[in-house]
Amino acid sequence: MHQVLLVDDEVYARKGLRKLIRWEACGFEVIGEADDGDEAYEQIERLQPDVVITDIRMPETDGLELIRRTSLDGDQNGINGKMPYFIIVSGYNDFTYAQQAVRYGVQDYILKPIDEVELEATLCRLSAVLKQHKSAEQEKRERQYMRCLEQLMYGEADSSVAEQWLELTDTHSGDMLAYLLFEHNPRLCSDVSEITYTGEEDVAQLGHYESFQQIVQAVLKRMYPQDTPMHLKQHGERVGVLLTGKHLRTDANNLRKTVEKIQFSFTEMENTRVCIYAGATCQDPLLIGHAYQTALKAIAYKFITEDDGVVLFDEVQHAQVQWMHTDHEKQQQLLRLMEEQQMEAMEVTLGDWFTELRASCYAPAAVTSAVHQLVSAVVSILKSVQADVKTMTTLQPVLDWQSERGRLADALQLLNCFMEEAARRLAEQRQQIQKGSMPKIKSYIEENYSKNISLKSIASEFYMNPVYLGQRFRKVYGMYFNDFLLQLRIEEAKRLLRQTDLRVYEVAERVGFGSSDYFATQFEKTEASSPTEYRNRLMGEG
Repeated sequence: MHQVLLVDDEVYARKGLRKLIRWEACGFEVIGEADDGDEAYEQIERLQPDVVITDIRMPETDGLELIRRTSLDGDQNGINGKMPYFIIVSGYNDFTYAQQAVRYGVQDYILKPIDEVELEATLCRLSAVLKQHKSAEQEKRERQYMRCLEQLMYGEADSSVAEQWLELTDTHSGDMLAYLLFEHNPRLCSDVSEITYTGEEDVAQLGHYESFQQIVQAVLKRMYPQDTPMHLKQHGERVGVLLTGKHLRTDANNLRKTVEKIQFSFTEMENTRVCIYAGATCQDPLLIGHAYQTALKAIAYKFITEDDGVVLFDEVQHAQVQWMHTDHEKQQQLLRLMEEQQMEAMEVTLGDWFTELRASCYAPAAVTSAVHQLVSAVVSILKSVQADVKTMTTLQPVLDWQSERGRLADALQLLNCFMEEAARRLAEQRQQIQKGSMPKIKSYIEENYSKNISLKSIASEFYMNPVYLGQRFRKVYGMYFNDFLLQLRIEEAKRLLRQTDLRVYEVAERVGFGSSDYFATQFEKTEASSPTEYRNRLMGEG
């Protein structure tokens, strides 16, 4: 709403004008009255109206002198540099007055008695001009502000830039400053069978907003309606804002309290979950760059804050961030538990692993890398048994977790669901493989015993876990795999010793033994005689 000052030495004329015009419909509100030019000039200085409606002839300082004086001071940046628009309302149709009024830039010269339609038309036209002018001025100030802020943020500013920034933001030297980064953290939506990031919540959260930045703007505007507009800056997927003394005055010594209030407002006003990173506080605009850089550094500490979504650099700066995850023992343990279908132990181990990740202060990038390594290893195991990985409902959400700016608790929940689904898929695929697979495996051994085969190589050939294959083989055939393989080799060795004149080491090679000494040892254990004794005895009997 634009503001107007009424100036006339006749009080009834001012009161009548108040009632005659539909001020609000024209975009105005009357903020004051004056009965002569001197009083009007003082009120113009104090109230800074957008429009002044004044009579010409008044005692002391008349309307034209008021306009001339205001115009002169306005040109010299007087009256705080703000020159109002003037409308003259006069009972005198004097051409000389009109000429002078035009020279001083008067917008309209209206004769008494006032035609309300004419005056309202003038006011509506001025309202549109003022709106356009204020918008242009606001854009100009915002450009100046952002230019100063960027120079301060990136270390390109001197004291003159700092002073200009203080003036643009109406901030006092010595006021506390804090740079915040806002990060949208979508919530998880889950049911019995699957868990995923839901796009529905994003749509609901955005509502009539087009971006997360608009949500941030709306929340801050409602929290600080009387303060200077807060200028937001996009930093990739995050939104930054500089809080000044006006925003921090209620909790000047407790930045966490202020940030937690802001975070709560996102939930209360927009049902939006955010993580807020606050850089080191400062009181000198020339240190805004440090505040910004430390806000960026605070991102690395996201997972050590117990998922409360507030990270203050001043609180966490002494913690040692780990940028690379090199401990793979837990991952190997998880893979083993998954293959062995130990679901409860797997869930407990996952929880322990994430507790260690938080306690050891791993950066989000390191946690993401560790999660992806585990997921990749699980996928490799599933592919080794020809399981259909593409139809898994939990794979993509766990891969998208960090790109969706999730929290550590989200990753644990997603990974738990993924590991459980992977274990089920593995068990189902093994059951399919087992149907009719043992006779094939037995035939394979009988056909390839002379080669360098082992339980591990056969398990790989048939997409099975070696331990599980060994257990299954013994259950079906009543003997251990190694005993069955040894039996086949010894029987063939006996045939070769009986029917050929191959040397012992040649027989050993033919039946799959890499060492003739080892062959001889195993032969003697089985037959209670060495290969040579066995052959000689047969020849003697012949």
